[in-house]
Amino acid sequence: MNFKSLKSYRIAKYLLNNRISSQTKISNETEIAIGYVNEVLHDLADLDIVKIGYGKTTLIDYAKFLDKISMDRSFKKNIKKTFRLPTLSIVETENMLKRYCNINKIDYAFSGFSALRHFYVYHISYPLVHIYIQNTDDLIGLEQGEGAIPVVVLKPDRPDIFLNSFLINDVSICEKMQVIIDLYSSGLGRDAAIKYYRDMKWSNEIY
Repeated sequence: MNFKSLKSYRIAKYLLNNRISSQTKISNETEIAIGYVNEVLHDLADLDIVKIGYGKTTLIDYAKFLDKISMDRSFKKNIKKTFRLPTLSIVETENMLKRYCNINKIDYAFSGFSALRHFYVYHISYPLVHIYIQNTDDLIGLEQGEGAIPVVVLKPDRPDIFLNSFLINDVSICEKMQVIIDLYSSGLGRDAAIKYYRDMKWSNEIY
């Protein structure tokens, strides 16, 4: 089972968001045929990532699951462009990108560390900005420079990148599970992804 595909990726995000569920509920809420859901879950059970019981499916190893997703959906292949702006901080860099996108009516969504800081107080910081842009050619008019913060432009490889993004203080951010997957898949943000995921979904678990 390859989690690069749109259907399996949708199931993956659902499982990460809902540690305990059922095949029927997953099928209904993702609008994916139950036969396909069954196939995905049994493949994950063979990898000891989920446990299938009577009327219940439980995610038991989220770290191994994130590893599997990262291997199947190459983060590096989604990197379309890297550059710097004439800015000195993450906030200044984000604001410049946001203004440019808003003025030029460009769909965008921040991910990675810069997105995480908007909704997780105890985030682990890193001087890097990841942003999804539909077409990198749309950034031709953006002033570039030798600033301190690299900007990594990502290709939105699935429609829900923008569909499920949301605004925080007038800044467009990827949905939280997408941010976790991107952080983990980037290699630089694995600790941050695990820390946030534990606090968000597994805070009552014993490790």
